[in-house]
Amino acid sequence: MLICETVAMTASDLTEIRAANAEIDKAKEQERLARLELGRAIARVRARGVKQSDIAKELGITREQVRRLEDAARKADEGETQPAS
Repeated sequence: MLICETVAMTASDLTEIRAANAEIDKAKEQERLARLELGRAIARVRARGVKQSDIAKELGITREQVRRLEDAARKADEGETQPAS
């Protein structure tokens, strides 16, 4: 086939693409839930007196990111789901 030739997409092609895209959506949701659990773990250790800076250093992120993760988990548990960054 030449580069300039095109082939119509089939139902099988669409099924394959949709399945792969669904896996991405599933992975994104799993990541969101994992971030919430990380935020909950951060909240638990912060309640025991661990400093944000120590957590940030361990995770290789900023103190602001630690705060955002913790806030997002708290809001989710209060029913105000917001993504953490």
